[in-house]
Amino acid sequence: MKHYVLANDRANLAKTGPEVPERLKYIDVILSDERALASAEIVVEFYHALNSLVEDFSYVVNLRVSGNDTVGGPLYWAGRTAIFWGDLENNWDVAGSRRSWISQVLNLSSRAVLVGGAVLLLVQLGRAGRNVVAVHPNFAAAALESGLESCGTGTHLAADGRPHSATSRLSALRLLSEFVSMDHGEHIADSLRSYIGLAEPVQKHESRLAARLVHRAKGDLLVVRTLNAMQENIEDPLTISDLSRVLKTSTRQLQRRFLSKTGAKLLSTYKELRLERAQSLLQFTNMSQIEISAATGFSSTVALKRAFQRSYRTSPDDVRNSRFMGTIASGNG
Repeated sequence: MKHYVLANDRANLAKTGPEVPERLKYIDVILSDERALASAEIVVEFYHALNSLVEDFSYVVNLRVSGNDTVGGPLYWAGRTAIFWGDLENNWDVAGSRRSWISQVLNLSSRAVLVGGAVLLLVQLGRAGRNVVAVHPNFAAAALESGLESCGTGTHLAADGRPHSATSRLSALRLLSEFVSMDHGEHIADSLRSYIGLAEPVQKHESRLAARLVHRAKGDLLVVRTLNAMQENIEDPLTISDLSRVLKTSTRQLQRRFLSKTGAKLLSTYKELRLERAQSLLQFTNMSQIEISAATGFSSTVALKRAFQRSYRTSPDDVRNSRFMGTIASGNG
């Protein structure tokens, strides 16, 4: 079993008080055999991206081959999602002890998802007549002959604790984003879809920090306008007085409203947005640190380095070097 504890990648952005212990959410991706391991990495990437957007939660992903280890009891599966990662060509092997293993997972998991050919597990386990599922055209004839009812769409959200389903691995990502909407709200789901390319961006702000603060503020209009104004003025940061004039409000009202809605201080957030932009430029461009300092409103490379050390406990040099060195090259492997 491959076990992934996905870093939430939030660093120290907009910390606003005592640390709140993060709640862990577990996802078990069930594979028919080890050949599917590489394709299942996309689920790991999905939840890694989600961890960078949500607060107070972290998702842990396990990749498991059916029947290769113990199933786990009710306590193990409490609150846990099982994703049966089928493909578009093959039926699932339920020979020997695998039949009981798969049946137990379907019975015990809090949320079960059948992908691609995995929907035919319901036929093999004698459950065809009790479920409506999303059936890929490749399996439509087999499903029809077996009494398995197709919903006629690419994904199906089931009710009453029955398995959810998706016709393919790609449509499964859309289904998983629906779970994100149910669990964390549509704002986070939309941000995630835009971030990983499931949908075209609809938000003006592309910053993950801004997305989290808008979610925390429940879409408060003044917070949204403030974040947009700050992001439009990264190179030449506005003073709070200038910002309040742009937003047509008083400095006192702006600071109090922003703090009450987000729990974050206005100036601290502005600096974190500039640091987030600087980090991105260090990672994904060849701009010099002098150019990046100027582009993100820092007076010098020394000021940029000092801010990085305080917020990220690392240096701009380390971020830039990470583009060219893996863990082995850096001596950590």
